[in-house]
Amino acid sequence: MRLVQATVPYGVLEGVTERLDEHGVDYFAMDETATDDYVAVLYFSVPREELESLLSGLYETGLDAEDHVSVIDSEVDLFGRAEASPGTREGHKGVAGGELVGRTEELLPNVRTYVSMIVLSVIVATTGLLLDSVAVVVGAMVIAPLYGPAVSTSVGTVVGNRRLFTRGIELQVIGVVIAVAGATLFAWFLKVGYLSPAGLAITSTPQIASRLSPDILSLVVALVAGVAGILGMATSTRVTLVGVMMAAALLPPAAVVGIGIAWWEPPVAVHAAALLAVNVLAINFAGLVTLWYLGYRPHSRIQLSQTRRHLAKRAGLLLVGIVLVSGLLVSVSYQNVQQSQLEQSIGDQVAELLDEERYANVSLVNVKAIEQQGTVLSETDRVVVTIGRPPDQPRPGLRYEIDDLVRDETEADVAVDVRVVLVYTETWDTDVSNPTATIPSTG
Repeated sequence: MRLVQATVPYGVLEGVTERLDEHGVDYFAMDETATDDYVAVLYFSVPREELESLLSGLYETGLDAEDHVSVIDSEVDLFGRAEASPGTREGHKGVAGGELVGRTEELLPNVRTYVSMIVLSVIVATTGLLLDSVAVVVGAMVIAPLYGPAVSTSVGTVVGNRRLFTRGIELQVIGVVIAVAGATLFAWFLKVGYLSPAGLAITSTPQIASRLSPDILSLVVALVAGVAGILGMATSTRVTLVGVMMAAALLPPAAVVGIGIAWWEPPVAVHAAALLAVNVLAINFAGLVTLWYLGYRPHSRIQLSQTRRHLAKRAGLLLVGIVLVSGLLVSVSYQNVQQSQLEQSIGDQVAELLDEERYANVSLVNVKAIEQQGTVLSETDRVVVTIGRPPDQPRPGLRYEIDDLVRDETEADVAVDVRVVLVYTETWDTDVSNPTATIPSTG
């Protein structure tokens, strides 16, 4: 915020106050009696980004920069927020309730700026995902303006500020829609223009694949992001750093949804959309609970009762949404556990087979269960077993034995891929009478 103090000369006051009223700016006017040149001293506060245009309008009414116009940097203007200023929990050393509302409003950009930054950040995120560049994806999170809208709904609910709540909901919906649409259009442009990496398989790109199997731990990350976001607002924590974590939970999944649509891979879009939905719901739910736990409340008893009802209703809806969407996350988590157990079981069986004397020089390297592509709930359709053996000791019958073991273990018609890694052993001739002559001492 910027606090402006201006001495107004005779004949200008009416035009200045009319211009302030047109901009919806609250002001205070005090009679100036020390000189005969000025009639009043005006005090008003205005958001930083609106200051220049407002001052330009005031200068047009006759006010001049030499009329002692002073601009002071201000943290927040509490005027008009007394009835909505919540108290704080005893022992909690955070910002005052009115300041919390003011800080939240400061983080809500105008729609044009918000949409522009969302488009830019999702273009960067989509590029980083397709290039499998962690640095580029993180850069997109830094410029994404998602923090303010995400916390404003929680703050608006808890302090009973309907305008703040509605504004946060609108910006979140706009942000998600623009992010997905922007990622879709940009990814489609890269695809049809042959500008994407040659031979790109989006399901094999690590940065994309990591968002295609959202498990229950993804919910934990989103809840922590929501709690951290509110703590950043309610304490002196730098909100920019906390905003990066919140953007990490929202921006990449939205970009992956767009990539899945552009490449027409429904499972990719569905999995990423589920992750995006649960993250949005969890962040809002965690924000509500955290603010209420910290003790922020409206002072009015009537407003407090209404706020409790609204909070219970909204938190309940968010919780129901989280439970419904988390069904997919639980299924994915269960499949991941089943796949891990299957790999371990097959590995034990193959290792036991290789312990036999006839396979003395053969060792197990790795077992990997490959999920079926093209389905929303994936199933294992191929098992890759990698073994190591000397190049001069082929074991032609081993492949069939491993194939039978895997099929017996899976009890399903899965493809078995046995891969061989040749292990070379190099022998060094040494002088027995003086072994240190060929083996240097390492200390």
